[in-house]
Amino acid sequence: MKWAIYKKNTGSFVIAVAIMAGVGVVSYLSLLQYKENAQWVTHTREVLEKTKEVMSQIKDAETGQRGYLLTGKERYLEPYRTATGEIVQKLKALRQLTADNPNQQGRLDRLEPMIAKKLVLMEQAINARSKNLESALQIVQTDQGQQIMEDIRMLTIGMENEENELLKQRSIEANASAHQTTLLTIFGSVIASAIVGLAAMITNQELAKRKRMENSLQKARDELEIEVSKRTAELRNTNEELQNEINERKRAESEILRLNVELEGRVAERTAQLEATNKEMEAFSYSVSHDLRAPLRSIDGFSQALLEDYSDNLDALGQNYLQRVRAATQRMAQLIDDLLNLSRLTRSEMRCENVDLSALVEAIATELHKTQPERQVEFVITPELVANGDAHLLRIVLENLLGNAWKFTGKNPKARIEFGLLQQDDTHVYFVRDDGTGFDMAYIDKLFGAFQRLHAMTEFEGTGIGLATVQRIVHRHGGRVWAQSAVEQGATFYFTL
Repeated sequence: MKWAIYKKNTGSFVIAVAIMAGVGVVSYLSLLQYKENAQWVTHTREVLEKTKEVMSQIKDAETGQRGYLLTGKERYLEPYRTATGEIVQKLKALRQLTADNPNQQGRLDRLEPMIAKKLVLMEQAINARSKNLESALQIVQTDQGQQIMEDIRMLTIGMENEENELLKQRSIEANASAHQTTLLTIFGSVIASAIVGLAAMITNQELAKRKRMENSLQKARDELEIEVSKRTAELRNTNEELQNEINERKRAESEILRLNVELEGRVAERTAQLEATNKEMEAFSYSVSHDLRAPLRSIDGFSQALLEDYSDNLDALGQNYLQRVRAATQRMAQLIDDLLNLSRLTRSEMRCENVDLSALVEAIATELHKTQPERQVEFVITPELVANGDAHLLRIVLENLLGNAWKFTGKNPKARIEFGLLQQDDTHVYFVRDDGTGFDMAYIDKLFGAFQRLHAMTEFEGTGIGLATVQRIVHRHGGRVWAQSAVEQGATFYFTL
């Protein structure tokens, strides 16, 4: 009992110390973050100060120049010469300070030539004034220097605005780090104190329990001696039965071990087969992507060259043949692309998250309207339908289903496409419904096959890969997909995840 109390108290103490140590580490990290944020705040203020100093030096140079132009006295040029000498150094320091900010570096790339041009104009006016006042006034009255000064001022204001925004953001982050450190310290102290108090309460309860147990222990000993003799005989029988059970269990464990070894061998063999298959798929994809595309590009390119360069030597039938050759090669290239995309779907890594399917459908509907703004198609979308899955792959599913609904309602003067949810037992069933051409259910087995088409190319365009893509993505999400339709009565596609 004493050992149990000691273990509980020691455990409580260790937990309290661990919490305080954790709070200390987190607080230290938060302080480091605060220090870093504070350094960035100081850095931002230095940038602001240097920007203002550059502007101030330009104004000092302009003031010195103006005094000299008005009086012709050399002593007015002292602030001008001082300012022109320091402007270059301050611009260099400003460029070093903003080396981490591409926006500010871009502004400096525009600011430096403007300042140089401003200084050249000022120097020209000073040189002209040394000859006569009229020449200097002609240079000043062009207003070119004033326009350059306004451009310089706008650029420096832009730099100051961005640095002020950075200063505001970094100050908020610094304050947040300090606040987080304080909260963590208080929270850890409260938790540690609560654990120590709980340990003290447990100790008192254990001591009271120990006293009661000591009283009942003596009584139990007397009863135990009587029971021991009785149980000894029972244990002999039980031991024999237990030994038989142990022997049986050892035989079962040996069999399980043998099966595990066999299973591991099968898994290793299957893994090797899958790796070989993946390598073959990669080699196939490379071959399709490079070896098959090259001759197609040549056929298409030379056909186009014949049409463009030798059209005068070909009659209408010959030109039609070449156009059909080009159309066939382009269709073959599209089939290759679709085949590659289909093969990648089974090999790409899935990143599951909560996906707003209703928002995806609205975005896709907007894109479809932009392709044919003259069509009158009503989209009925159930709001706030959220599912867990890979956002990119689920968008491909919806693009294919909605794209088919849009395509096969193309002959309707007014069409209706609906996206919604059905509840079957405990399963969410999503659906896309249209009132378009539909199809004959006798061909349902071909519907989700790769490159299977239920309509002629001249009637509806496409390669027949979309629904095969949908099925593979849905299967990767552990779901299933099916359809119901009738000719000229629209179609409804259902899927689960």
